[in-house]
Amino acid sequence: MMIYALSFIFALVLLFASVQYVRKERENARTMIRLLKNLREKREIDEFPDETIKAEYDTTLAKIKKQELELDNSIEELKEYRKELEMTYNSLVVKSSQLEYSNHILERKVENLSNLNSISRSALSALKLKKIINIIVDAYFVLTGVKRISLYLWENGKLVNKKTKGGIRFRGEVAYTPEEIKNFRRSDYKNIYETLSQSFTLNKDELVMVYPLNVKGKELGVIYIIEDKNKLNDIDEETISALVIQISIAINNAQIYADLLVKERMSKELEVAAKIQRQIIPKDIHEICGLAIANYFEPAKEIGGDYYDYTKLSENSFTVTIADVSGKGMPAALLLALGRSVLKTLSIIGDTKPREDLNELNRIIYPDISEDMFITIFHSKYYRDTKTLYYSNAGHNPIVIYKAKKKRIELHSVKGAAIGFMEYYDYKQGELRLDIGDIALYYTDGLSEAVNLERELFGIDRIKEILLENHEKNPDEIKTKILERVTAFRGEAEQEDDLTFVILKCIA
Repeated sequence: MMIYALSFIFALVLLFASVQYVRKERENARTMIRLLKNLREKREIDEFPDETIKAEYDTTLAKIKKQELELDNSIEELKEYRKELEMTYNSLVVKSSQLEYSNHILERKVENLSNLNSISRSALSALKLKKIINIIVDAYFVLTGVKRISLYLWENGKLVNKKTKGGIRFRGEVAYTPEEIKNFRRSDYKNIYETLSQSFTLNKDELVMVYPLNVKGKELGVIYIIEDKNKLNDIDEETISALVIQISIAINNAQIYADLLVKERMSKELEVAAKIQRQIIPKDIHEICGLAIANYFEPAKEIGGDYYDYTKLSENSFTVTIADVSGKGMPAALLLALGRSVLKTLSIIGDTKPREDLNELNRIIYPDISEDMFITIFHSKYYRDTKTLYYSNAGHNPIVIYKAKKKRIELHSVKGAAIGFMEYYDYKQGELRLDIGDIALYYTDGLSEAVNLERELFGIDRIKEILLENHEKNPDEIKTKILERVTAFRGEAEQEDDLTFVILKCIA
Protein backbone atom coordinates (compact mmCIF):
# COMPACT_ATOMS: atom_id res chain seq x y z
CA MET A 1 0.00 0.00 0.00
CA MET A 2 2.85 2.31 0.84
CA ILE A 3 4.54 1.46 -2.31
CA TYR A 4 1.44 2.14 -4.26
CA ALA A 5 0.98 5.51 -2.54
CA LEU A 6 4.57 6.48 -3.29
CA SER A 7 4.13 5.49 -6.88
CA PHE A 8 1.00 7.58 -7.09
CA ILE A 9 2.71 10.56 -5.54
CA PHE A 10 5.68 10.14 -7.89
CA ALA A 11 3.29 9.99 -10.78
CA LEU A 12 1.58 13.14 -9.60
CA VAL A 13 4.92 14.86 -9.32
CA LEU A 14 5.89 13.75 -12.79
CA LEU A 15 2.54 14.89 -14.10
CA PHE A 16 2.93 18.22 -12.43
CA ALA A 17 6.43 18.53 -13.72
CA SER A 18 5.26 17.62 -17.19
CA VAL A 19 2.48 20.16 -17.02
CA GLN A 20 4.92 22.79 -15.83
CA TYR A 21 7.34 21.85 -18.58
CA VAL A 22 4.64 22.03 -21.18
CA ARG A 23 3.52 25.38 -19.87
CA LYS A 24 7.06 26.63 -19.89
CA GLU A 25 7.66 25.39 -23.41
CA ARG A 26 4.49 27.05 -24.54
CA GLU A 27 5.59 30.24 -22.85
CA ASN A 28 8.97 29.93 -24.49
CA ALA A 29 7.31 29.29 -27.85
CA ARG A 30 5.14 32.37 -27.47
CA THR A 31 8.18 34.32 -26.46
CA MET A 32 10.06 33.07 -29.51
CA ILE A 33 7.12 33.87 -31.75
CA ARG A 34 6.92 37.36 -30.23
CA LEU A 35 10.68 37.80 -30.66
CA LEU A 36 10.58 36.58 -34.28
CA LYS A 37 7.66 38.88 -34.99
CA ASN A 38 9.54 41.80 -33.47
CA LEU A 39 12.64 40.82 -35.46
CA ARG A 40 10.58 40.74 -38.64
CA GLU A 41 9.21 44.15 -37.80
CA LYS A 42 12.67 45.26 -36.65
CA ARG A 43 11.43 46.56 -33.33
CA GLU A 44 13.54 47.47 -30.40
CA ILE A 45 12.46 45.45 -27.22
CA ASP A 46 13.34 46.35 -23.70
CA GLU A 47 11.84 43.34 -21.81
CA PHE A 48 13.51 39.98 -22.19
CA PRO A 49 13.39 36.82 -20.10
CA ASP A 50 17.06 37.13 -19.52
CA GLU A 51 20.10 39.10 -20.58
CA THR A 52 21.42 36.35 -22.87
CA ILE A 53 18.34 36.37 -25.05
CA LYS A 54 18.39 40.19 -25.07
CA ALA A 55 21.97 40.21 -26.27
CA GLU A 56 21.27 37.67 -28.97
CA TYR A 57 18.11 39.54 -30.00
CA ASP A 58 19.95 42.87 -30.28
CA THR A 59 22.78 41.25 -32.22
CA THR A 60 20.39 39.50 -34.57
CA LEU A 61 18.31 42.67 -35.05
CA ALA A 62 21.45 44.65 -35.86
CA LYS A 63 22.51 42.05 -38.43
CA ILE A 64 19.06 42.08 -39.99
CA LYS A 65 19.08 45.87 -40.28
CA LYS A 66 22.56 45.81 -41.71
CA GLN A 67 21.70 43.14 -44.24
CA GLU A 68 18.51 44.96 -45.17
CA LEU A 69 20.46 48.17 -45.67
CA GLU A 70 23.02 46.31 -47.77
CA LEU A 71 20.21 44.73 -49.73
CA ASP A 72 18.57 48.10 -50.29
CA ASN A 73 21.89 49.50 -51.46
CA SER A 74 22.36 46.51 -53.76
CA ILE A 75 18.90 46.99 -55.17
CA GLU A 76 19.62 50.66 -55.86
CA GLU A 77 22.90 49.72 -57.50
CA LEU A 78 21.09 47.12 -59.56
CA LYS A 79 18.54 49.72 -60.60
CA GLU A 80 21.31 52.12 -61.60
CA TYR A 81 23.12 49.34 -63.42
CA ARG A 82 19.94 48.35 -65.19
CA LYS A 83 19.36 51.95 -66.14
CA GLU A 84 22.91 52.16 -67.51
CA LEU A 85 22.36 48.91 -69.35
CA GLU A 86 19.20 50.26 -70.90
CA MET A 87 20.99 53.47 -71.89
CA THR A 88 23.91 51.47 -73.32
CA TYR A 89 21.51 49.25 -75.19
CA ASN A 90 19.63 52.22 -76.61
CA SER A 91 22.91 53.84 -77.57
CA LEU A 92 24.05 50.65 -79.25
CA VAL A 93 20.77 50.45 -81.11
CA VAL A 94 21.17 54.05 -82.27
CA LYS A 95 24.81 53.51 -83.20
CA SER A 96 23.93 50.31 -84.96
CA SER A 97 21.35 52.20 -87.01
CA GLN A 98 23.85 54.95 -87.71
CA LEU A 99 26.48 52.40 -88.64
CA GLU A 100 24.04 50.66 -90.92
CA TYR A 101 23.18 53.98 -92.55
CA SER A 102 26.85 54.93 -92.76
CA ASN A 103 27.60 51.56 -94.28
CA HIS A 104 24.84 52.14 -96.81
CA ILE A 105 26.23 55.59 -97.60
CA LEU A 106 29.74 54.16 -97.83
CA GLU A 107 28.56 51.46 -100.19
CA ARG A 108 26.93 54.08 -102.39
CA LYS A 109 30.08 56.19 -102.30
CA VAL A 110 32.25 53.21 -103.16
CA GLU A 111 29.87 52.32 -105.98
CA ASN A 112 29.86 55.91 -107.22
CA LEU A 113 33.63 56.06 -106.92
CA SER A 114 33.94 52.91 -108.98
CA ASN A 115 31.55 54.32 -111.56
CA LEU A 116 33.37 57.64 -111.55
CA ASN A 117 36.66 55.85 -112.07
CA SER A 118 35.21 53.92 -114.99
CA ILE A 119 33.68 57.07 -116.47
CA SER A 120 36.93 58.96 -115.97
CA ARG A 121 38.87 56.34 -117.89
CA SER A 122 36.33 56.44 -120.70
CA ALA A 123 36.25 60.25 -120.83
CA LEU A 124 39.99 60.74 -120.52
CA SER A 125 40.71 58.08 -123.14
CA ALA A 126 38.36 59.79 -125.59
CA LEU A 127 39.99 62.46 -127.72
CA LYS A 128 36.99 63.92 -129.51
CA LEU A 129 35.20 66.62 -127.59
CA LYS A 130 31.71 65.59 -128.71
CA LYS A 131 32.21 62.04 -127.46
CA ILE A 132 33.53 63.27 -124.11
CA ILE A 133 30.51 65.52 -123.60
CA ASN A 134 28.10 62.68 -124.37
CA ILE A 135 29.87 60.36 -121.91
CA ILE A 136 29.79 62.88 -119.07
CA VAL A 137 26.20 64.04 -119.62
CA ASP A 138 24.97 60.44 -119.68
CA ALA A 139 26.92 59.80 -116.49
CA TYR A 140 25.02 62.57 -114.70
CA PHE A 141 21.73 60.91 -115.47
CA VAL A 142 22.93 57.43 -114.49
CA LEU A 143 24.72 58.30 -111.26
CA THR A 144 22.60 61.13 -109.87
CA GLY A 145 19.24 60.86 -111.61
CA VAL A 146 19.08 64.60 -112.30
CA LYS A 147 16.19 65.82 -114.44
CA ARG A 148 17.82 68.19 -116.93
CA ILE A 149 21.33 69.25 -117.97
CA SER A 150 22.71 72.02 -120.16
CA LEU A 151 26.44 72.30 -120.95
CA TYR A 152 28.17 75.41 -122.34
CA LEU A 153 31.76 75.92 -123.51
CA TRP A 154 33.76 79.03 -124.41
CA GLU A 155 34.67 79.29 -128.11
CA ASN A 156 36.43 82.39 -129.42
CA GLY A 157 34.83 84.72 -126.88
CA LYS A 158 31.40 83.07 -127.09
CA LEU A 159 29.73 80.94 -124.44
CA VAL A 160 28.15 78.34 -126.71
CA ASN A 161 25.65 75.63 -125.78
CA LYS A 162 27.17 72.26 -126.69
CA LYS A 163 24.70 69.79 -125.17
CA THR A 164 21.29 69.68 -123.48
CA LYS A 165 19.44 66.69 -122.09
CA GLY A 166 16.13 66.38 -120.31
CA GLY A 167 13.86 68.73 -122.23
CA ILE A 168 15.65 72.08 -121.95
CA ARG A 169 14.54 74.40 -124.75
CA PHE A 170 16.60 77.44 -123.78
CA ARG A 171 20.00 77.63 -125.53
CA GLY A 172 21.03 81.23 -125.11
CA GLU A 173 24.54 82.43 -125.90
CA VAL A 174 26.69 85.34 -124.79
CA ALA A 175 29.65 86.85 -126.64
CA TYR A 176 32.53 89.17 -125.74
CA THR A 177 35.44 90.73 -127.59
CA PRO A 178 38.98 89.37 -127.07
CA GLU A 179 39.84 92.58 -125.19
CA GLU A 180 36.96 92.06 -122.77
CA ILE A 181 37.77 88.38 -122.24
CA LYS A 182 41.41 89.24 -121.59
CA ASN A 183 40.47 91.37 -118.57
CA PHE A 184 37.94 88.93 -117.08
CA ARG A 185 38.40 87.66 -113.54
CA ARG A 186 36.85 84.59 -111.93
CA SER A 187 34.10 86.77 -110.43
CA ASP A 188 33.22 88.09 -113.91
CA TYR A 189 32.76 84.56 -115.23
CA LYS A 190 30.67 83.68 -112.17
CA ASN A 191 28.38 86.67 -112.80
CA ILE A 192 27.98 85.66 -116.44
CA TYR A 193 27.02 82.11 -115.48
CA GLU A 194 24.60 83.26 -112.80
CA THR A 195 22.95 85.75 -115.16
CA LEU A 196 22.50 83.12 -117.85
CA SER A 197 21.04 80.66 -115.32
CA GLN A 198 18.15 83.04 -114.68
CA SER A 199 16.92 82.53 -118.24
CA PHE A 200 16.04 78.85 -117.70
CA THR A 201 12.34 78.05 -117.28
CA LEU A 202 11.77 76.29 -113.92
CA ASN A 203 8.82 74.73 -112.16
CA LYS A 204 8.05 76.01 -108.66
CA ASP A 205 9.62 72.93 -107.00
CA GLU A 206 12.79 73.05 -109.12
CA LEU A 207 16.12 74.78 -108.77
CA VAL A 208 19.04 75.33 -111.14
CA MET A 209 22.57 74.65 -109.94
CA VAL A 210 25.59 76.28 -111.58
CA TYR A 211 28.88 74.37 -111.87
CA PRO A 212 31.74 76.27 -113.62
CA LEU A 213 34.21 74.18 -115.62
CA ASN A 214 37.82 75.27 -115.14
CA VAL A 215 41.27 73.73 -114.91
CA LYS A 216 44.23 75.52 -113.34
CA GLY A 217 42.72 78.95 -113.92
CA LYS A 218 41.65 78.15 -117.48
CA GLU A 219 37.95 78.90 -117.92
CA LEU A 220 36.31 76.22 -120.07
CA GLY A 221 32.57 76.76 -119.60
CA VAL A 222 29.70 75.86 -117.28
CA ILE A 223 27.19 73.08 -116.55
CA TYR A 224 23.63 73.88 -115.51
CA ILE A 225 21.73 71.13 -113.64
CA ILE A 226 18.00 71.42 -113.00
CA GLU A 227 16.52 69.18 -110.27
CA ASP A 228 13.65 69.01 -107.77
CA LYS A 229 14.55 70.76 -104.53
CA ASN A 230 13.63 67.78 -102.34
CA LYS A 231 15.46 65.12 -104.35
CA LEU A 232 19.03 66.25 -104.02
CA ASN A 233 21.15 64.73 -101.27
CA ASP A 234 24.74 65.05 -100.18
CA ILE A 235 25.86 62.03 -102.19
CA ASP A 236 24.34 63.40 -105.38
CA GLU A 237 26.01 66.77 -104.84
CA GLU A 238 29.34 65.04 -104.16
CA THR A 239 28.95 62.97 -107.33
CA ILE A 240 27.98 66.03 -109.36
CA SER A 241 31.02 67.93 -108.07
CA ALA A 242 33.30 64.99 -108.81
CA LEU A 243 31.91 64.72 -112.33
CA VAL A 244 32.50 68.44 -112.83
CA ILE A 245 36.18 67.89 -112.09
CA GLN A 246 36.34 64.94 -114.47
CA ILE A 247 34.60 66.70 -117.33
CA SER A 248 36.81 69.76 -116.85
CA ILE A 249 39.96 67.67 -117.12
CA ALA A 250 38.63 65.65 -120.05
CA ILE A 251 37.47 68.73 -121.99
CA ASN A 252 40.77 70.50 -121.35
CA ASN A 253 42.68 67.44 -122.58
CA ALA A 254 40.49 67.26 -125.69
CA GLN A 255 41.12 70.93 -126.43
CA ILE A 256 44.85 70.51 -125.90
CA TYR A 257 44.81 67.50 -128.22
CA ALA A 258 42.88 69.49 -130.83
CA ASP A 259 45.43 72.30 -130.55
CA LEU A 260 48.23 69.77 -130.96
CA LEU A 261 46.57 68.42 -134.09
CA VAL A 262 46.37 71.95 -135.49
CA LYS A 263 50.00 72.58 -134.60
CA GLU A 264 50.99 69.23 -136.08
CA ARG A 265 49.12 70.05 -139.28
CA MET A 266 50.76 73.46 -139.39
CA SER A 267 54.13 71.86 -138.74
CA LYS A 268 53.58 69.50 -141.66
CA GLU A 269 52.49 72.41 -143.83
CA LEU A 270 55.62 74.31 -142.85
CA GLU A 271 57.70 71.24 -143.58
CA VAL A 272 56.17 70.96 -147.06
CA ALA A 273 56.54 74.70 -147.62
CA ALA A 274 60.18 74.58 -146.50
CA LYS A 275 60.78 71.70 -148.89
CA ILE A 276 59.20 73.67 -151.72
CA GLN A 277 61.34 76.65 -150.89
CA ARG A 278 64.53 74.61 -150.70
CA GLN A 279 63.77 73.17 -154.10
CA ILE A 280 63.21 76.50 -155.83
CA ILE A 281 66.31 78.21 -154.40
CA PRO A 282 69.05 77.52 -157.00
CA LYS A 283 72.35 75.95 -156.13
CA ASP A 284 75.28 78.29 -155.80
CA ILE A 285 77.02 79.26 -159.00
CA HIS A 286 80.15 81.38 -158.82
CA GLU A 287 80.56 82.60 -162.40
CA ILE A 288 78.41 82.82 -165.52
CA CYS A 289 78.55 84.92 -168.67
CA GLY A 290 81.56 86.89 -167.41
CA LEU A 291 79.90 87.69 -164.07
CA ALA A 292 81.13 86.51 -160.68
CA ILE A 293 78.15 85.70 -158.42
CA ALA A 294 77.47 85.34 -154.70
CA ASN A 295 74.13 84.98 -152.98
CA TYR A 296 72.64 84.64 -149.51
CA PHE A 297 69.26 83.50 -148.20
CA GLU A 298 68.25 83.20 -144.54
CA PRO A 299 64.53 83.06 -143.66
CA ALA A 300 63.48 84.70 -140.39
CA LYS A 301 61.15 81.80 -139.56
CA GLU A 302 60.82 78.21 -140.74
CA ILE A 303 59.47 79.46 -144.04
CA GLY A 304 60.50 82.63 -145.79
CA GLY A 305 58.70 84.77 -148.30
CA ASP A 306 61.80 85.66 -150.31
CA TYR A 307 63.41 83.92 -153.22
CA TYR A 308 66.05 84.50 -155.86
CA ASP A 309 66.59 82.61 -159.10
CA TYR A 310 68.96 82.25 -162.02
CA THR A 311 68.10 80.90 -165.45
CA LYS A 312 70.78 80.32 -168.08
CA LEU A 313 69.20 81.02 -171.44
CA SER A 314 72.28 80.56 -173.63
CA GLU A 315 76.02 80.94 -173.56
CA ASN A 316 75.41 84.63 -174.05
CA SER A 317 72.54 85.35 -171.66
CA PHE A 318 70.92 84.48 -168.35
CA THR A 319 68.31 85.91 -166.00
CA VAL A 320 68.61 87.10 -162.42
CA THR A 321 65.44 87.49 -160.38
CA ILE A 322 64.79 88.40 -156.75
CA ALA A 323 61.32 88.48 -155.18
CA ASP A 324 59.44 88.91 -151.94
CA VAL A 325 56.07 87.20 -151.45
CA SER A 326 53.63 88.68 -148.95
CA GLY A 327 52.60 86.39 -146.07
CA LYS A 328 54.27 83.33 -144.62
CA GLY A 329 53.74 79.59 -144.44
CA MET A 330 52.10 77.33 -146.99
CA PRO A 331 50.08 80.02 -148.89
CA ALA A 332 53.22 82.11 -149.40
CA ALA A 333 55.25 79.05 -150.39
CA LEU A 334 52.64 77.99 -152.94
CA LEU A 335 52.40 81.49 -154.43
CA LEU A 336 56.18 81.72 -154.50
CA ALA A 337 56.44 78.36 -156.31
CA LEU A 338 53.71 79.37 -158.75
CA GLY A 339 55.29 82.74 -159.56
CA ARG A 340 58.76 81.27 -159.90
CA SER A 341 57.60 78.42 -162.19
CA VAL A 342 55.58 80.67 -164.48
CA LEU A 343 58.32 83.30 -164.73
CA LYS A 344 61.00 80.69 -165.39
CA THR A 345 58.86 79.12 -168.10
CA LEU A 346 58.23 82.50 -169.73
CA SER A 347 61.98 83.27 -169.70
CA ILE A 348 62.92 79.96 -171.29
CA ILE A 349 60.30 79.55 -174.01
CA GLY A 350 60.84 82.88 -175.75
CA ASP A 351 63.36 85.62 -176.29
CA THR A 352 61.31 88.17 -174.37
CA LYS A 353 62.27 91.23 -172.46
CA PRO A 354 61.85 91.42 -168.65
CA ARG A 355 58.86 93.77 -168.89
CA GLU A 356 57.08 91.33 -171.19
CA ASP A 357 57.75 88.49 -168.75
CA LEU A 358 56.22 90.45 -165.89
CA ASN A 359 53.22 91.49 -167.96
CA GLU A 360 52.47 87.88 -168.82
CA LEU A 361 53.22 86.65 -165.27
CA ASN A 362 50.75 89.14 -163.79
CA ARG A 363 48.08 88.21 -166.35
CA ILE A 364 48.44 84.49 -165.67
CA ILE A 365 48.49 84.41 -161.88
CA TYR A 366 46.29 87.42 -161.08
CA PRO A 367 43.07 85.33 -160.99
CA ASP A 368 44.66 82.89 -158.52
CA ILE A 369 45.98 85.48 -156.04
CA SER A 370 43.77 86.48 -153.10
CA GLU A 371 43.30 90.17 -152.33
CA ASP A 372 45.66 90.07 -149.36
CA MET A 373 48.57 88.53 -151.28
CA PHE A 374 51.03 89.88 -153.83
CA ILE A 375 54.60 89.46 -155.11
CA THR A 376 57.25 92.13 -155.50
CA ILE A 377 59.82 91.15 -158.15
CA PHE A 378 62.94 92.65 -159.66
CA HIS A 379 63.44 90.68 -162.86
CA SER A 380 66.47 91.15 -165.15
CA LYS A 381 68.25 89.63 -168.18
CA TYR A 382 71.96 90.03 -168.88
CA TYR A 383 73.49 89.77 -172.34
CA ARG A 384 77.23 89.13 -172.33
CA ASP A 385 77.95 90.29 -175.85
CA THR A 386 76.66 93.78 -175.17
CA LYS A 387 77.26 93.69 -171.40
CA THR A 388 73.76 95.07 -171.04
CA LEU A 389 71.41 94.34 -168.15
CA TYR A 390 67.72 94.78 -168.97
CA TYR A 391 65.39 94.94 -166.01
CA SER A 392 61.80 95.49 -164.96
CA ASN A 393 60.44 96.06 -161.48
CA ALA A 394 57.14 95.01 -159.90
CA GLY A 395 57.13 96.99 -156.68
CA HIS A 396 60.53 95.76 -155.47
CA ASN A 397 63.61 97.57 -154.14
CA PRO A 398 65.94 99.14 -156.71
CA ILE A 399 69.25 97.40 -157.34
CA VAL A 400 72.39 99.07 -155.98
CA ILE A 401 75.10 99.55 -158.63
CA TYR A 402 78.78 100.36 -158.07
CA LYS A 403 80.26 101.95 -161.20
CA ALA A 404 83.98 101.26 -161.25
CA LYS A 405 84.90 103.97 -163.77
CA LYS A 406 82.99 106.65 -161.87
CA LYS A 407 83.78 105.16 -158.44
CA ARG A 408 80.29 105.92 -157.23
CA ILE A 409 77.07 104.21 -156.19
CA GLU A 410 73.89 104.40 -158.26
CA LEU A 411 70.35 103.09 -157.72
CA HIS A 412 68.60 101.65 -160.76
CA SER A 413 64.91 100.88 -161.04
CA VAL A 414 61.67 101.61 -162.85
CA LYS A 415 58.27 102.05 -161.28
CA GLY A 416 55.81 99.19 -161.33
CA ALA A 417 52.98 97.70 -159.26
CA ALA A 418 53.46 94.46 -157.38
CA ILE A 419 52.29 91.31 -159.15
CA GLY A 420 48.65 90.72 -158.23
CA PHE A 421 47.69 94.36 -157.57
CA MET A 422 46.19 95.15 -160.96
CA GLU A 423 44.97 92.64 -163.52
CA TYR A 424 46.00 94.61 -166.60
CA TYR A 425 49.22 96.46 -165.93
CA ASP A 426 51.91 97.44 -168.41
CA TYR A 427 55.31 97.16 -166.76
CA LYS A 428 58.20 99.42 -167.68
CA GLN A 429 61.75 98.46 -168.50
CA GLY A 430 65.20 99.90 -167.87
CA GLU A 431 68.72 99.00 -168.95
CA LEU A 432 72.32 99.65 -167.97
CA ARG A 433 75.77 98.61 -169.10
CA LEU A 434 78.03 96.68 -166.74
CA ASP A 435 81.72 97.35 -167.29
CA ILE A 436 84.60 95.44 -165.77
CA GLY A 437 84.66 96.04 -162.01
CA ASP A 438 81.00 97.11 -161.83
CA ILE A 439 78.95 95.53 -159.03
CA ALA A 440 75.18 94.97 -158.88
CA LEU A 441 73.43 94.17 -155.57
CA TYR A 442 69.89 92.74 -155.60
CA TYR A 443 68.26 92.63 -152.13
CA THR A 444 64.98 92.38 -150.24
CA ASP A 445 63.69 94.43 -147.30
CA GLY A 446 65.31 92.03 -144.83
CA LEU A 447 68.65 93.71 -145.56
CA SER A 448 67.77 97.40 -145.73
CA GLU A 449 65.17 97.14 -142.93
CA ALA A 450 67.14 95.03 -140.47
CA VAL A 451 66.65 96.59 -137.00
CA ASN A 452 68.63 96.75 -133.78
CA LEU A 453 67.36 96.92 -130.19
CA GLU A 454 66.82 100.68 -130.58
CA ARG A 455 64.56 99.95 -133.58
CA GLU A 456 66.94 101.72 -135.99
CA LEU A 457 66.98 100.57 -139.62
CA PHE A 458 70.16 99.30 -141.25
CA GLY A 459 69.25 101.47 -144.25
CA ILE A 460 70.41 101.89 -147.82
CA ASP A 461 73.28 104.22 -146.87
CA ARG A 462 75.12 101.47 -144.96
CA ILE A 463 74.68 99.18 -147.97
CA LYS A 464 76.25 101.85 -150.21
CA GLU A 465 79.16 102.28 -147.78
CA ILE A 466 79.89 98.54 -147.79
CA LEU A 467 80.04 98.45 -151.61
CA LEU A 468 82.24 101.55 -151.77
CA GLU A 469 84.61 100.25 -149.11
CA ASN A 470 84.85 96.73 -150.57
CA HIS A 471 84.50 97.25 -154.35
CA GLU A 472 87.87 95.65 -155.04
CA LYS A 473 86.83 92.39 -153.35
CA ASN A 474 85.10 89.48 -155.05
CA PRO A 475 81.35 88.85 -154.49
CA ASP A 476 81.90 86.19 -151.79
CA GLU A 477 84.12 88.55 -149.81
CA ILE A 478 81.59 91.37 -150.20
CA LYS A 479 78.84 89.00 -148.99
CA THR A 480 80.91 88.27 -145.87
CA LYS A 481 81.38 91.98 -145.17
CA ILE A 482 77.63 92.64 -145.55
CA LEU A 483 76.77 89.84 -143.11
CA GLU A 484 79.39 91.05 -140.61
CA ARG A 485 78.02 94.60 -140.68
CA VAL A 486 74.38 93.47 -140.42
CA THR A 487 75.14 91.11 -137.53
CA ALA A 488 77.08 93.79 -135.63
CA PHE A 489 74.34 96.35 -136.25
CA ARG A 490 71.53 94.06 -135.14
CA GLY A 491 73.32 93.00 -131.95
CA GLU A 492 70.97 91.08 -129.62
CA ALA A 493 67.89 91.94 -131.66
CA GLU A 494 66.14 89.08 -133.44
CA GLN A 495 66.02 88.73 -137.21
CA GLU A 496 62.52 89.93 -138.06
CA ASP A 497 62.48 89.43 -141.82
CA ASP A 498 64.03 87.17 -144.40
CA LEU A 499 67.54 88.23 -145.35
CA THR A 500 68.15 87.71 -149.07
CA PHE A 501 70.57 89.28 -151.57
CA VAL A 502 72.49 88.51 -154.76
CA ILE A 503 75.80 90.11 -155.77
CA LEU A 504 77.03 90.29 -159.39
CA LYS A 505 80.46 91.59 -160.40
CA CYS A 506 81.51 92.02 -163.98
CA ILE A 507 84.93 90.35 -164.41
CA ALA A 508 85.12 89.76 -168.16
